[in-house]
Amino acid sequence: MKTTLLCMALTGPLLVAGSAAADMNGDMMKLAEEKQCLSCHARDDDTPRTPSFTSIAAKYAGGEMRDYLVEVVMTGGEKHWGSATMPEPGERPEVSEEEAGQLVDWILSKHGE
Repeated sequence: MKTTLLCMALTGPLLVAGSAAADMNGDMMKLAEEKQCLSCHARDDDTPRTPSFTSIAAKYAGGEMRDYLVEVVMTGGEKHWGSATMPEPGERPEVSEEEAGQLVDWILSKHGE
């Protein structure tokens, strides 16, 4: 009985943390879908014209370019990665600074996955 309680006490927080991470991942995928990020980008596989989230995370690992990435997500831009141009505001749903920050933080967290 004591062993069972000890195991539950030690593994319970891990289960909760895993569940919270899964919830965050699901929430961010939903936000990426709502903002039409997934119209061009994929989570893991590059397309011929656009990078995947994991490729973006690898290129910008360390987070030094976070503010730049937030700006790109909000405003779009020309050829910052290969030949593709990211749609300008008005060509896609508006992304607030808070939403862009959440998306960028989530994408950067994919480095090493």
